[in-house]
Amino acid sequence: MRASYAFVTAALAAMEHTPNRALGQNFCIDGDRLQRCVDALGLSGEPVIEIGPGLGGLTELLLEKSDRVVAVEKDAAMAAYLSESMRDPKLTVLRGDALRFDYASCGTPFSVVGNLPYYITTPIAERVLQSRPRVFGCMVQKEAAERFFAAPKEDNYGALSVVTQLYYTGKPLDTFAEPCFYPAPNVQSVFVRLWERKDAPSEPIGRVFAFARACLAMRRKTLKNNLKSVPNGLNALKLCGVSPETRAETLTPEQFLALYRALGTEA
Repeated sequence: MRASYAFVTAALAAMEHTPNRALGQNFCIDGDRLQRCVDALGLSGEPVIEIGPGLGGLTELLLEKSDRVVAVEKDAAMAAYLSESMRDPKLTVLRGDALRFDYASCGTPFSVVGNLPYYITTPIAERVLQSRPRVFGCMVQKEAAERFFAAPKEDNYGALSVVTQLYYTGKPLDTFAEPCFYPAPNVQSVFVRLWERKDAPSEPIGRVFAFARACLAMRRKTLKNNLKSVPNGLNALKLCGVSPETRAETLTPEQFLALYRALGTEA
């Protein structure tokens, strides 16, 4: 199994490669726990885009669940290694940036799975979700995982919380402590599963993201202030039964959606 200490250390030694912390290269070495998370994703053969495959520990498991895996790797050495060491006809390894990749390019339905670099978790998650995968499974820092599930008024509540809860059903599958990785990071990680909701809003997810982000940019100011430059902003608040003195951080995802709809699709 590639997700093991023996495999990871041997592969790195053979490559004469030192893990790049700037790229978030912490390789999972708890293969059994990783297997259970992949099994719980509910993949059903559709194409899977993997973010940051590294040495292929997760890739190996995804190939068992999918007819096609597209692995997007930013590190040139890792991309070359994976291409040479894992010659599976179902696998395509692309050297690329997860923040620029066109996730919808594989057709629909598709899923996205990956161990997200801690320093850019939120921007990657936002880009992935805007492409509307059927399943999004990601290993993220514990604090980042909380952003998917945060409730109004909580510190981690933001646009990512609003959109995730409107369009997806989420569940943390397991927590991975520092010893589950090599080299060990100074944080705990959580493997999160998001399934697209059958009753997801029809509104473009990117626009709802932008609207929620704008409202929460000054989260502790009143909506009257945040929407004062938006045409019909105060009328929309009245229509939704929301006081102009309400702070954006107290609105539920459903209230954000209702307000967006009341303002019109050009909000």
